[in-house]
Amino acid sequence: MLETYNTVLINASRNLKKNIENTPLLYFLFTIMIIFSMGMMAMLTLFFINNNVEIELNDVFFIIFFMFLMKSSYDFYRYFNKSNPVTYSLSTPVTQFKTVFEIFLVIFWIQLGIWVLFSTIYHISLIGIGISLNLEITYIQFTLGVILSTIIGPIIAIHFFSKKKYRLIPIPIIIATLYYFNDLISILIILGISFIYLLWSLTNILDCYQYVNRKQRKEEKLQVWINNIKKTVFYKETIILYRDRLLFSIIFTAISLGVISGYLAGFDNNSIFPESIQLLTDRLTFSAYAFVGIYILTIYTSVFISLSFFLNEEKTLWLIHHLPIKTKKIVQAKFYSLLLPVICSIPFIAYFTALTTAKSFDFVIWFFIFSFLAGVIITFPLGAKYVGKKSDILLLYSISLLMFIILSVGFSIQSLIQNNYQKLLLFYTISIILEIILLFVSIEISSGILVIRYKKNTYIQ
Repeated sequence: MLETYNTVLINASRNLKKNIENTPLLYFLFTIMIIFSMGMMAMLTLFFINNNVEIELNDVFFIIFFMFLMKSSYDFYRYFNKSNPVTYSLSTPVTQFKTVFEIFLVIFWIQLGIWVLFSTIYHISLIGIGISLNLEITYIQFTLGVILSTIIGPIIAIHFFSKKKYRLIPIPIIIATLYYFNDLISILIILGISFIYLLWSLTNILDCYQYVNRKQRKEEKLQVWINNIKKTVFYKETIILYRDRLLFSIIFTAISLGVISGYLAGFDNNSIFPESIQLLTDRLTFSAYAFVGIYILTIYTSVFISLSFFLNEEKTLWLIHHLPIKTKKIVQAKFYSLLLPVICSIPFIAYFTALTTAKSFDFVIWFFIFSFLAGVIITFPLGAKYVGKKSDILLLYSISLLMFIILSVGFSIQSLIQNNYQKLLLFYTISIILEIILLFVSIEISSGILVIRYKKNTYIQ
């Protein structure tokens, strides 16, 4: 009874315990980030109450709904779609429907447990600052939204990674219905329909298991030979960026962020934001909008792609350590490969400055360079430490938190001296020079970590 459920749950708990033992600092930072975020949300609630600001609960409902929707989709993809151990379970005399439904139950209880934990921390923070809210019905509504997202998430993972993607058509219809009808009765009805759809989807589960949409290879007309190690690594990394369409994605993201943040900073946004938050947006300067846009773009280009350069070496790590080359050259080549994402991010500067009539163009340029270099300086040593491991979303969260703190400090110092132009230019120059020096140090540390990790692993074996 529930053999697969127990196996997956025990394996998940063991992996969590192992990861905590191996990387206690990351989990400590992540825990602090969660507590800090819930506390800040409680303080924001107190601010809204003291200033008689109306909060649109529907907006909060859908933010939580889509966050859990993405997580449940990813969890099902990880625990089933790309899980090799599931092959054994699917080969046993037990019905495949029962096996997969037990995997869904694991995801369901994990999602619900996370919701209860986060909401409890939020309520404790409210009580700590002296706020008492009687929102029992709203809490039930939000909980049903989390349950609904946990049901729809696996459906998306099942049909998106299969040949029959047209089976996803009911999903936007369900979400659109939820948008217009989100009272308790309507959510319960939508919940029942979605659960029936999930059960039907689980009967066609093998369409998505280990499914790979392979493209037919074109005949290579020219065999490329590169003798220089830096050029070879650069070629490999850029080919991966192009193959995964990340460069086009970066260009689209840069343009979108530049247009949105530039429009909000340069024009009257009272017609866009609801009255409930105009009290906050009216106090934001165009530099604050630039900060948000560049921060998001930096996390995507500098941090995420830097991590992927190291974490994607899972199957080639043995080759890297056995090549008669210095690890420093590999790390330097990976840094050179990041220049393409930076070039693809330049449209943000163009669109933002155009929509803000080039106000503080020097600030945008400085903060763009400052953020990118800071991302590389932090990410490269951590990427070298966890090189070859599978993608860890927690690592990305932790680095994102550190980046936010560092960029906030730099932004705050710039804001304090922005009235003195000479000191401001001096600060820009010194900060960039200091980061360039730290960049060389970061590359040296990353190279040393790669060598140490190899020797340590060899000794253990």
